[in-house]
Amino acid sequence: MKNNVVYYALIALGVVALAVGVYYLHFNPRPHQLREMAAFAAGVVLIIAGIVGMFVIKPRISARAVAK
Repeated sequence: MKNNVVYYALIALGVVALAVGVYYLHFNPRPHQLREMAAFAAGVVLIIAGIVGMFVIKPRISARAVAK
């Protein structure tokens, strides 16, 4: 599995976590503030980790090819 696939998966999980946070915020009959903020925070962290991983960390294969 390539490294980019992992980062795309992180971004996708982040979007899902943000959607869960919006659901808890607006449509949950028994709101709980900590659960909503935890979902939002997890979503933001996952999206940032995916973006940073895609653009900052280079795949090992291309790093070896450049070294030769």
